[in-house]
Amino acid sequence: MGAKFRIGILILALLSLATIGAVAWGVTVAAEQPSNPGPAKVTLGDGPAGIAGSRFTDPDVEINLTADVFQWEILNGEFAEVWGYNGQYPGPEIRVTEGDKVRINLTNNLPEATTIHWHGMEVPNDQDGVPGITQPDIEPGASWTYEFVAPKPGTMMYHTHSNTMVQLSRGLFGAFIVEPRGGLPQYDREYTLLLHETAGLYTINGHSFPKTLEDSLLKIKTGERILIRMINAGNLHHPMHLHGHQFKVVQLDGNPLTNPLVVNTQDIAPGQTVDVEVVGTNPGTWVFHCHVISHVTNRGVYPGGMLIALDYEDHTSYFDEQAAAAK
Repeated sequence: MGAKFRIGILILALLSLATIGAVAWGVTVAAEQPSNPGPAKVTLGDGPAGIAGSRFTDPDVEINLTADVFQWEILNGEFAEVWGYNGQYPGPEIRVTEGDKVRINLTNNLPEATTIHWHGMEVPNDQDGVPGITQPDIEPGASWTYEFVAPKPGTMMYHTHSNTMVQLSRGLFGAFIVEPRGGLPQYDREYTLLLHETAGLYTINGHSFPKTLEDSLLKIKTGERILIRMINAGNLHHPMHLHGHQFKVVQLDGNPLTNPLVVNTQDIAPGQTVDVEVVGTNPGTWVFHCHVISHVTNRGVYPGGMLIALDYEDHTSYFDEQAAAAK
């Protein structure tokens, strides 16, 4: 038997197996659909992803998310259409404890299919949220349930993995914090900053300066030790720089550093998370911003974009005087 003939027989056999597998998958999925289906409620479990059963019946944490299209005020008086979770850009911060059984129900209200990927988390393969690889797309109007045990503690995120270039740029992401079972290290305060670009603007927690000061002003007192979690959900590098202080980089991508770095500027790559510790040693109001200067503008107008401040509550500065005068 010639080599070409044997290869031909092998290809035909593989194609036959693929066809049989596809038919079997289609029959299994069809069996799970109601006779008069509304929005499909799909649950992950013992069978193939999204088919039947559940990994556990007693989740420690259950969260409902909707993927929506809505208007969001990025600047004072300037709105843009964004896509987000639960009407928020970024989506709501999810906090669980290491070892928690987590169930997250997603309903897709978008005009196109979507999924959720648990970025940086070691979840079972069929929970990873990549359409065509680990699950089918969640079509408009349908629902899907993700279930997994919260992995190692750290700062992570969740985001869409369907039509990612478009959907992620429009705002489908959020922070996912896994706290250690024994409790967090003792910090006086803790902040989470999500860095992103959308609608031609650079944002921190969904806003551009000066609107960032309304909800992302970092407060501290002399002698306090605070933790700042930074998550880059955008498409560009953002070297974040704090005036008047050095800060200690204590975690990268949710992984503790054996030898923490002491710097005042830390680049954060797309998809990366960085945790830094700041100690209140220099009273005042200090700028904290991306050091790509074009990212500190609103469409070229400076100042704007990725700029917030670290403000000492036990010290009155020019900033505080101006804020008081504006009231």
